[in-house]
Amino acid sequence: MNKQLNFRARILTAGLLALVGMSAAMQAQGQSRDFPSKTIRIIVPYSAGGGTDIIARKLAQGLAPILKQSVIVENKAGANGIIGTDLVAKSEPDGHTYVLVVATHLLNPVLTKSMPYDTFKDLIGVTMVAQSPLVFVTSSEFPAKTLTEFTQAMRAKPATYSYGSSENMTKLVGAMYASAEKLDMVSVSYKGGAPLMTDVVAGVTTVGVTSILTAKSFLDGGRLTPLAVTSATRSSALPNVPTMMESGLKDFDITMSYSLYAPAKTPMDRLVAMQQAVYQVAMTPEMKATLAEQAATPVANSVDAFNAQVKKDAAFLQALAKQINLQGD
Repeated sequence: MNKQLNFRARILTAGLLALVGMSAAMQAQGQSRDFPSKTIRIIVPYSAGGGTDIIARKLAQGLAPILKQSVIVENKAGANGIIGTDLVAKSEPDGHTYVLVVATHLLNPVLTKSMPYDTFKDLIGVTMVAQSPLVFVTSSEFPAKTLTEFTQAMRAKPATYSYGSSENMTKLVGAMYASAEKLDMVSVSYKGGAPLMTDVVAGVTTVGVTSILTAKSFLDGGRLTPLAVTSATRSSALPNVPTMMESGLKDFDITMSYSLYAPAKTPMDRLVAMQQAVYQVAMTPEMKATLAEQAATPVANSVDAFNAQVKKDAAFLQALAKQINLQGD
């Protein structure tokens, strides 16, 4: 609002804006009256059992009574999330189909030679549902119990050990570690966090980079050793596990986001309706408690705020990938 308006003009303008706002709200309500009119689909473009899948299914349970429609989750894994995301990008933009992705979604355009869709033109952000630190884990049978000990073991036998990832975001974080410590490690890619954890437990892959959501059951069962978390501060879910920075890696602060997108031409009022429903679910004490137990925190920001954040995050992550010369599969 123009700061030069006098007091009377401000009052008049405020009144007019209020009327416009009420009119817009009534119009949006009218536009959304028939929404949703059928089952809502949330595509998880990764395998079942991983962190994204866990969050999607808990979200779907909460959304169904709010939207008064069935909300189903479908796993369409493959190609770093591209296969499932492509399905959504090409779906009818009527507000009934969504994809829940991690931040690798923003890396795919610079790491994949031929994308079947345009990440920033064919999809539009709805909201960031939650965010969580990542954790470096190794088999409990591996001798190293701290990241420092693990790094020493890697240096003792170059080109012998491997780091595993379930998509490009965790691959980026693993590469950041190997680059910072100047380690010669083999990168192994998986289609999801669950199979990655299975191989790390078995010692097939030496260290895994994953969400605490995905690793938690294996950690609780004593089959994995947590070496460090990637956030700037320790996680309440793993309070005794140091951060990467505490372990000697300066400025190593990165978290995983779990974000909802829709086909680009989905009407704004339907995007807003979905975001508001997600917010209601995310901010319930039950959902907060569930997420907190698994190291995730709810976000559920507005459609506009989220899409502004997407631009900033994409620029940061893509620049970082180029800086460390990260290569796609």
